[in-house]
Amino acid sequence: MSERTVLIVDDESDVGMIFSKIVAEHGFQVRHCASVEEAIPVVQSGAAMSLLFLDIRLPGIDGISAISKFLSLDPGLPIIMMTAYQTVETIVTAMRLGAVDFLVKPLDSQIIVQAVQKYARKEGVGTQAAPSSLRPPASQAPGTATQPVTAAARARSEKMSPDVFVAETPHMKGLLTVAEKFASVDGPVLILGESGTGKELLAHYIHRRSPRGKEPLVIVDCTSIPESLFESELFGYEKGAFTGADNPKEGRFELANHGTLFLDEIGNVPLTMQAKLLRFMEEHTISRLGGKKSLALDIRLITATNAELQNLVEKGNFREDLYYRLSALTIHLPPLRNRVKEEKESLIHHILQKNAQELKKPVPLLSDSALDVLLEYPWPGNVRELENALYSASILSTSRSIEVTDLPIGIQSYFSHKEQVTIQPDSERKTLKDILRKVEREQILSALKQTGGNKKKASEILDMDYKTFLTKLKDYV
Repeated sequence: MSERTVLIVDDESDVGMIFSKIVAEHGFQVRHCASVEEAIPVVQSGAAMSLLFLDIRLPGIDGISAISKFLSLDPGLPIIMMTAYQTVETIVTAMRLGAVDFLVKPLDSQIIVQAVQKYARKEGVGTQAAPSSLRPPASQAPGTATQPVTAAARARSEKMSPDVFVAETPHMKGLLTVAEKFASVDGPVLILGESGTGKELLAHYIHRRSPRGKEPLVIVDCTSIPESLFESELFGYEKGAFTGADNPKEGRFELANHGTLFLDEIGNVPLTMQAKLLRFMEEHTISRLGGKKSLALDIRLITATNAELQNLVEKGNFREDLYYRLSALTIHLPPLRNRVKEEKESLIHHILQKNAQELKKPVPLLSDSALDVLLEYPWPGNVRELENALYSASILSTSRSIEVTDLPIGIQSYFSHKEQVTIQPDSERKTLKDILRKVEREQILSALKQTGGNKKKASEILDMDYKTFLTKLKDYV
């Protein structure tokens, strides 16, 4: 298999044929696999791949779970996710785990070509222009319980001053005023908001303004800890507590002593641990796994979630008594799409300046069309998605100005879909369904020519049911 190969992992049998038709003219061949299980040996074999298009919903191992598996086999492999279900969680999670972009189905042929041209590795090159900082470090597997969150956006957010929280409207300024008041007291704070709205940044903001500001802020991503490891990760363990526990280990609670512990996505904490968390809030003590003595700790607790905790309480998945303990001081962060134009513009220019400092480049200009796209796009991944988009654009831009074509293909495809539906219903732009019909027509006519017009033999060549063949023939000819 040559270097100029695009790997497609999608359980729809027509997709490989469609991609072959689209990208063949651009010097690529296509390898299609119907599942992750089928694709892993292909990548594992060392066959050089220029680019991977990975569907999210697949039989067996799903696309999200497969990202880390593919990157462990080929750390430089650019991965573009494909989904018909554009949700906050899928997009944010995919970008956090190392995907370079996402495309929303039904896919557009021109968007596919743009994605290939933008992200495919050049022949003989082991890495792609997509920045390595947008991927998890090779030495740190995503989601491992013993490591902090691997999201590039989070890593960059920690580099920026925790005091920087862009607020231009009375509502956002009022929110920060409330945060400062919460910082002055020592009670637990619950931060609510969609993924990517800046909950961790607000936790930094509160911690830095609290009396504990010079003490450690320990961050725990509760989504990355397997249920069986929660207790040992949070409370630590004594020597001999389990097989392999050769030495005692401090947990996250002990590491945060005298400081602040931030439990992100608190809704993912299992019920057994919720009971122990409640006990800590009542007694301010913990016991290590396998230990017999209680350890008194002085910790300020900040929690956050994108889930509706009250719904989890009603379903019996979250303790009501713990919910009321955690939610005494609550802040709601609005999604980026609900923030006003002026605030979005300030945030965009702030991120561009931050990226320029990190990349040691001049602050790029932003074309009017690119700014219009950034302001109109709904940002399902919120500020984190905006950060990733601008960071990628800052690297990939070949001039002093960021243009629409420098933005992630997923964002461009959103507007091409919108244009087809609302502005140009009769557009000449073709979707994959249109291309499939064209390919099928060509295959049917070719088979008929090959068999001298014998319809029965033509259907057998195409491995197509004869009645289906006649129906399609009537449709196409």
